[in-house]
Amino acid sequence: MDTLPRNPASPELWNGMEVLAHGAHRICVRDAHAPQFCLKFERPLHERPASGLRQRARLWLGHRLPYFGDNRAELRAYLTLNRRIGTADDTPFARSHGLVATRWGAALRTDCVLLADGQPARSLHAHLHRFRCHSPVSLCQAVVEFEQWLIEHRLPLFDLNPGNFVVVPHGDGLRLVCVDAKSLARGKEVLPLSRWSSRLMRRKIRRRAARLRARIVEALDTD
Repeated sequence: MDTLPRNPASPELWNGMEVLAHGAHRICVRDAHAPQFCLKFERPLHERPASGLRQRARLWLGHRLPYFGDNRAELRAYLTLNRRIGTADDTPFARSHGLVATRWGAALRTDCVLLADGQPARSLHAHLHRFRCHSPVSLCQAVVEFEQWLIEHRLPLFDLNPGNFVVVPHGDGLRLVCVDAKSLARGKEVLPLSRWSSRLMRRKIRRRAARLRARIVEALDTD
């Protein structure tokens, strides 16, 4: 989920709830009644940009048949992850807790990744484009560790975009926690060869991780 920087001093509200992230197809807010959770709502079809016939068809199908929508895709991805590796606290993914009915429509409830002071962790996107309180070296090292974790567990997560991660302290360094893992369940390949072949999977994960590190360096390079 692509993310706009959070401003805790003047939070944006959506239906009375604090907005944590804006995506092209969804909006993520903090649950006003249970602030340890986030709620992800799918945007109306007319608010979702689409490029290409395949994406337009996917959006139309997801609108007509909710099974193919983003929230259910992310829930399926988390259930797959849960079956593969369990729900240990050191798993670098925010937990999903299922779909809930609200007065604004169906929403996917997930953990709100919190810092020690109880505030939601900021996205990597926010750290690159507004707050800039971490060095590119520490952030790139966090990417390396996440990349190694994916390869070790043979998980085909290829959508490594800054808006899909939040940054949390971890020991003497930093850690990335993935807050949008739907690409585990839904890829963009017509023939998903990189999901069938471990060698191709590793190569693709490494390419995407290298691209993410390059974006970090480019955004934070002060020379």
